[in-house]
Amino acid sequence: RVIEKRLEKHQNVQSVSLEEIDHAIDLAVDDKTSEEEKVILKGIVKFGNIAVKQIMRSRVDIIAFDREVGFHDLLKTVKKSGYSRIPVYEENLDNILGILYAKDLLQYLEKDKDFQWQELLRPPFYIPESKKIDDLLKEFQTKRIHMAIAVDEYGGTAGLVTLEDIMEEIIGEIKDEFDAFNEIEYSKEDDNNYIFEGKTLLNDICKVLSLNPDYFDQVKGESDSLAGLILELSGEIPQKDAVIKFDNFLFTVLSVGENRIKKVKVTVHSVDAAVEVND
Repeated sequence: RVIEKRLEKHQNVQSVSLEEIDHAIDLAVDDKTSEEEKVILKGIVKFGNIAVKQIMRSRVDIIAFDREVGFHDLLKTVKKSGYSRIPVYEENLDNILGILYAKDLLQYLEKDKDFQWQELLRPPFYIPESKKIDDLLKEFQTKRIHMAIAVDEYGGTAGLVTLEDIMEEIIGEIKDEFDAFNEIEYSKEDDNNYIFEGKTLLNDICKVLSLNPDYFDQVKGESDSLAGLILELSGEIPQKDAVIKFDNFLFTVLSVGENRIKKVKVTVHSVDAAVEVND
């Protein structure tokens, strides 16, 4: 009710921007409200505007099995990965046959190497990468599943998204005993300099840098990763040590390999020192 009063000057609530709602939340909460609670409130507000593409694990980062892998090799990889659900494909990731649940293997651990583990696969659940995560959450609840395969406009596998990924958009990062394998790698040199993997999602960059999730929307094109943003800004695959400027940011390419931007240094300048991309 307090937030609504802050916004009552708007005749149409739909016209209120996310920034205005964020500001209203900051004004409405009292000293007893923790930062974590404010993050949850703001996460709920933005929840309906986030697409699967913004939070999914991209195709190049998916851990999956070829259906031809032997049973003993499969067990070793499942244990090493730490994942409870793993896609299984035939020939390539565009042909996913099903999802293997680690718990389904428990009663067969003593089987020999020729055990037909493929019979344990569960049907995959496909969704378009443009699907909103609030709609996907409802489907997860209805179907009682935790993982979906995101496909692009051509029907190819673009990535995967889990229930945990969705919940983290509201309550923040969820830590478990296997996250050491899964964390996005970045380091903070000081308050103005960060080192990120090129594959890091822009959504995660915005979280780390405390930016609105749509900060780069006008310049990112169809890309959703830091590397993709740099390609959009530069118009080419930059060389090592190349510096790309945008707004109050400097992106320094630290590592390039196999036509991919691997590591990037992000330098945040003050607003007064803002720079723009050269034409």
